[in-house]
Order: sequence, then structure tokens, then C-alpha cells
Amino acid sequence: MRIAYSNFIDDLESTSIAASSEDISYPLTNAQDQRLTVKWKTELSDATAIFDLGATAACSIFAVMSHNLLSAGTVTVNGNDDIASGLTWVTSGQSSTQTITYNSGIMLAFITPLSNRYWKFTFAGQPVGFEVGRLWIGDYITVDPSSTNDFQVIKKRDDTVVYGKNRQKYASIGNGWRRFELTFPRTAGTTLTAIQTLYDTVGNHSSFIFCNFNDLRTYPLVDPCYVSIDGEMGFSHTTRQFYTYGLSMEEDL
Repeated sequence: MRIAYSNFIDDLESTSIAASSEDISYPLTNAQDQRLTVKWKTELSDATAIFDLGATAACSIFAVMSHNLLSAGTVTVNGNDDIASGLTWVTSGQSSTQTITYNSGIMLAFITPLSNRYWKFTFAGQPVGFEVGRLWIGDYITVDPSSTNDFQVIKKRDDTVVYGKNRQKYASIGNGWRRFELTFPRTAGTTLTAIQTLYDTVGNHSSFIFCNFNDLRTYPLVDPCYVSIDGEMGFSHTTRQFYTYGLSMEEDL
């Protein structure tokens, strides 16, 4: 199980971000907003997005969310410690190219950590005026022992349904999302500390990436998704400072 909750681009100023193409009403800064409906839109089919993290950072996960990209197109990421003024990309010092595999949901790439200050997403062969709701550059934690067996997935909806006299139904179609309820076995040490840090950092207010089976995409019901923690976290002591605990999360749309 992997969880990514630190997105290194979220707090960058607009001067640390550069897009080769953007609709003036939908700038690249929109990709920093945790709401997936706030989009970066381009005016071309090929575009780049460059981010200056301000200092070298080890990155091990890249993600593209809430998009209309094509499976025939490509999305790649490069790091660099050498860049010209105005966030003009140069090839000297460029890291190896990381490809983000297409998925109609969250597109993810987990890599062996690379440490760079500058990062560039390259989109090629995409629809003219393609859009992206969220870009992610960060690291992740591995939850071990995980909850690969003891979990429940609940599919929820917010349809508005009213019944009148004689059971006449009046309904407005809403949206569907998933709720995950997980139970973890006896845990101690660094994993227990990491889980507490996760909750202290994101609370119920911040969204993050949850992957119950790492990067496995063959079980759609538990596909990696963008979630928020719902409610409190309780830790039950068993013995010798080992604790069992639960985690409830709901998908953000």
C-alpha cells in the first residue's frame, strides 16, 4: 500500500511555474488547486509544464489527474538542476525521461527517487486544448503491514430523490464515488509514526493519492484514487507498543 500526500508543487508562486501553452482563463496554476474541477487548459495539442521547486528535492511519484488525454498520446517527466532564465528548459543536466502510462483515471508513475530542483511535464499527441485538473510531483510512504485483505469498498451516490404521493419518483442524477474502510493489523515502529504524521498533516481537509495495491491497475474497484480521510483515527493498543487501527477515506471528484 502506498500513500502520497506531499505535492511539492502546491505552494509554489506563479513565478516558479511556466506553461508553454495555456488558456488565459484556465492557467497552469489551476493544477495546484486540490479541487479536480479547477482545470489547466491548453490551446495546443503539445505542451510543457515546468516547475521550480526552489531547492533540490527527491521525487518518487508523478501523477496526472482529471484529464481528457488520449491513450495514443504521451506524457513524460524530466528533472534538471540546470535551467536558463525565465524557466527556459535546457538539456544539460537533464535526468532520464520518465513515462507516465496512460489511464483514463489517475495516471501514475512510481520511480526510484530522483533528486532535482526543476521538473518538466511534456504532453505530446494530445487533443487541441486538452485539460488537466491536477499535476503531482512528490514522494510517497509505504504502509507495511497493509490492509490488503481487511477492507471494504462502498460505492456511494448523491442523487437527489423525492417521492410524491402514490410513490411517484422525482430524481436528479448526481455523482458516484467510493468509500474505503480499512482495518490494519498490529503495527509499530516507523509505519505507525508515518500514519500518525499522515493524519496530523492532511486531517480531513487535504486530498491525497491512495493506492491499496501500489501501482496495480487490474482491480478497478480498488484502483488508485484521490481521497480524503473521513473522521477520526483510533489506535487500539495490543501489547509491547503495537497498535491496531482503522482508516476511512472517501474519493474526491
